[in-house]
Amino acid sequence: MPPVNKNTPTVRRILKEAKELSEPDKDLYAAPIEDNLFEWHFIIRGPPSSPYEDGYYHGRINLPSNYPLAPPSFRFLQDSGRFDVNKEICLSISNFHVEEWLPAWGIRTALVALRSFMATDANGAIGSISGVPDEMKREIARKSRDFKCSNCGGRRNDELLCATTEGGSTNEPRLQASIVYKSLDNQSDPKPPVDNLQQKLVKQQTGQAEDGATQGVSTGRMQQQTSQGISRNKLTVLLSVLLAIWAVRILL
Repeated sequence: MPPVNKNTPTVRRILKEAKELSEPDKDLYAAPIEDNLFEWHFIIRGPPSSPYEDGYYHGRINLPSNYPLAPPSFRFLQDSGRFDVNKEICLSISNFHVEEWLPAWGIRTALVALRSFMATDANGAIGSISGVPDEMKREIARKSRDFKCSNCGGRRNDELLCATTEGGSTNEPRLQASIVYKSLDNQSDPKPPVDNLQQKLVKQQTGQAEDGATQGVSTGRMQQQTSQGISRNKLTVLLSVLLAIWAVRILL
């Protein structure tokens, strides 16, 4: 992907979130795709105690150019029995409700809310579907783990999502989510290395300046001491002359 300017507030925010979300999480996965920092793919584990709890659901997030001042949009790329496929979802944290979005919220906050929203009734919301029997939802959930996305390297949902169990370890493919962040970070505003010779010259000039300052202080002190010594000698001579005049007057 082309280099990005990491100094813009939007890119700094996106990179920060990409780094935070690269850490393993047993309930959600999110990362920008390889060639577009503003398009993210996510996987959420179905909410517990619901017909979706065994499912891993894959979707897409589109970030606006002025993120986080404006909210992202969300859509699912596979069947879930709860949301339409490839249709934007109406949420209080999505682009359908710009007036309710807060810049302090982020992608993780939105995905946690989306996961909770999944267990509620559709109630005619845009992008939602209703009337699907719970048994069918459970069957969709069981099959959802095998879904593959070409933009995510063709890996299955269960390979991308951190499948941590109690006392177990995380799947290695999930840890690869941090590669996108690292590659973006390395491409952003590289600073040219300072030549070794230039470093030596700077150190040498700095040392000379310090030596010169030290010598200046020493010279000033010597001049002050010399001036004080001359003044004392003059005073001694003057006193000697006055004593000699006084002695002559007494003798006369």
